[in-house]
Amino acid sequence: DGAVVGIVSRANLIQALATFRNRTGQAQPVADAELREKVVSRLKSEPWVRPSLVNVTVTDGTVDLWGIVDSSVEKQALRVAVEITPGVKAVNDNVLVRPVASGT
Repeated sequence: DGAVVGIVSRANLIQALATFRNRTGQAQPVADAELREKVVSRLKSEPWVRPSLVNVTVTDGTVDLWGIVDSSVEKQALRVAVEITPGVKAVNDNVLVRPVASGT
């Protein structure tokens, strides 16, 4: 009837979203082999990734990246592409940046 009955703060909304995310994230575990396929498929769909130079292993939802890229920017982009893949819990980045060839 127009009377204030309570206040919802920003902190209340963030807590509700975090609780909802935790519940939905735990309900859908992904098998390591299936997660590896998702990650590899995502990387193959990116035009800047050379899949022959990158290897992916998955253990308990943790992705290990191995390989070589041309720049630190490409290395970071590779990591981000893997991190945003649903089911990935963590990423161990073992990718090396190819040294710049000198003209000498």
